[in-house]
Amino acid sequence: MISEVILIAALALCSLTVFYSRRYVKAAFDSIDKILDSILSKNTSPSLDSTADSRLSKLTHKAAKIIQMNTMDISQIKQEKEIIQSFISDMSHQMKTPLSGVAMYTDLLLEGSISEAERQEFLLRIKIGTEKLQWMMNSLVKMSRLEVGAVELHPVPAGIKQTIFDSISTVFGAAAKRNISVRTAYFEDIALLHDRKWTSEAITNILENAIKYSPSDGVIDISVETLPIYTKVSITDYGMGIAPDEWNYIFKRFYRGRNAKGIDGAGLGLYLANLIFQKQGAYILVDSKPGQYTIFSVFLQNCKK
Repeated sequence: MISEVILIAALALCSLTVFYSRRYVKAAFDSIDKILDSILSKNTSPSLDSTADSRLSKLTHKAAKIIQMNTMDISQIKQEKEIIQSFISDMSHQMKTPLSGVAMYTDLLLEGSISEAERQEFLLRIKIGTEKLQWMMNSLVKMSRLEVGAVELHPVPAGIKQTIFDSISTVFGAAAKRNISVRTAYFEDIALLHDRKWTSEAITNILENAIKYSPSDGVIDISVETLPIYTKVSITDYGMGIAPDEWNYIFKRFYRGRNAKGIDGAGLGLYLANLIFQKQGAYILVDSKPGQYTIFSVFLQNCKK
């Protein structure tokens, strides 16, 4: 009798075990099915009735991470696609004017029914247009190589005086054409952590910008001030100035300020300068009062003592 009771109890226990096991397995499969559905539907917050320490809960958290990573990748790809499309659109817009000019003056030259003075004028304008296109292509190549990391800057301790003078020498001809003086306040040379070649190019871009927007017979002032962590190199022009609401935009690629209409440019110089400074742990700020002055302040790292 006792053995029959034990046998019945054992059979009942086995039946209950099988029943609950089947329920558990079914629930587990249902939960996994929900997790897979969440992944397919890109639901970043899949919710399951599971305890914090269960395997299903861990699986849910991993699924959520997979979905979030996938969503981030898709968002990044979309953003990069939009940037590329915007870049191509801006680039084609900037190149359209000089290309149209070169094509038009070439057609006029080919017609032949022009005077010698007109021929010389058209050739000069074709030269200016091709030089602008060449400058833009060179700038675009530098920009793309810097952005993708194909070019690495090597900041090393180097005297800033030579770097500044290299930049001034580069723009001397452009300044002389408009009788603009570039004045440098006296300062003791100091070794700063910077890549001389690229830093000189960035400062040159700022100086070219200052010359472009300064009145003829004007001046551009350069000063150097040593601070505890950085040394500030300030470049001041006394031209048309920049409105405060544009300060956050002038370093963007292809941006041209409202006052820049009618003045030759592509909106790449300041963007490149800012990119070069960022690549070596430096930064640039702007301060301006329309109609009075514009100051670009470059902050280069001091060498550790």
